[in-house]
Amino acid sequence: MKIHIAWIVLALSLVPQASRAQQLVLANPLAVDRSQEVVEVPLRDVLAHLHLADAQAQTIVAEDTSTGQRIPSQIYAAPPGDKPDTLLLLVRLRARASIDIAFRLDPNALAQQNLVFGREAPERKDDFAWENELVAYRVYGPALQAAGEITSGIDVWSKRTPNFVIDSFYKRDLEGTRTHNPALSYHKDNGQGLDSYYVGPTRGCGGTAVLANSQLYVSKNYTRLRTLADGPIRFAFQVSYAPWDADGTTVSETKRIILDAGTHLNRIESTYSFAHSAALQISAGIAIHDGARAEFPVDGSIAAVWDTPQDSSAGRIATGLIAAPGQHAQTQEAAGHALLVFRRRSGQTFIYYAGSGWSKADMPDAQAWDSYLKLQLNLLQHPIRISWNTRQK
Repeated sequence: MKIHIAWIVLALSLVPQASRAQQLVLANPLAVDRSQEVVEVPLRDVLAHLHLADAQAQTIVAEDTSTGQRIPSQIYAAPPGDKPDTLLLLVRLRARASIDIAFRLDPNALAQQNLVFGREAPERKDDFAWENELVAYRVYGPALQAAGEITSGIDVWSKRTPNFVIDSFYKRDLEGTRTHNPALSYHKDNGQGLDSYYVGPTRGCGGTAVLANSQLYVSKNYTRLRTLADGPIRFAFQVSYAPWDADGTTVSETKRIILDAGTHLNRIESTYSFAHSAALQISAGIAIHDGARAEFPVDGSIAAVWDTPQDSSAGRIATGLIAAPGQHAQTQEAAGHALLVFRRRSGQTFIYYAGSGWSKADMPDAQAWDSYLKLQLNLLQHPIRISWNTRQK
């Protein structure tokens, strides 16, 4: 009998520590459902609880203990260029509900489905476009600036399919140009969506500017771009803008843009640099085109526009801004834009969310869009709670 017990003890000692580690608990403190949301868990905590080395992080697989289903995950480096410091998990949580997550190591796990995508588009000089299953956006680079398309605004592509559209939009637009067939232009709705948003010199859907004397002082196209993360559940990149004059002050900007799976909104972290020590009014804006209207559903936190597309048959395009909690923004309308306005000194970052919806997809009217933005603000103000328990897998 002693021999049998010894063998049992030996067998247990050979079980990987990760399989016997504590479980992660994610809890929703709100009485509303969280349909799909990326949670950031400090990677050092995960490694410590699983007794793992840094090199093993890429082989971690997360599973819902109640269903055994795999939870989409991603190892992510929050400071650009640093080593990974965050485990991202894509979860759904019912109102006041929680989920227990167990981890295991599996170097041979099947590749996860990419739910985000982005790339430079050399077929149109240096467009840079990115998307998830709900929305698509793009910004313009130096080659387009040289060709006369000058803007640091963020462009919107409207889509009604969960499939990625960037490649197909560019492909059919090129074919339309080659065959002189305007019906193939991505400015025409092919059943999946179209580009019918005019960004031009405006801030588009979330571009920034210095606000002075009721005017917006804006940069030209980005000069440098660096992709920071490319999925499967978070796409992130960083753009820098060459110095420009803002009402007598020379400023420059570096902006990090993050798009997660399951959301209409980009998280944008912008940092302006300039020589003097006084604070500037720096704004994030959404354009108000002819026939559109701006609203501020939550003063100091949300700006929204129920906007008009270039093609009147394309319904309406919703755009919105949310100030991240604790950012001390003001909301106002100026220079043809709905704005979030931040006071910042040189080097001080401000954080906001900017995104779009489409009346021919899942935002049927302005009320639905305002409700969505208010819900997202509520979720940001009451994040998912993270804890660990000691139950074994």
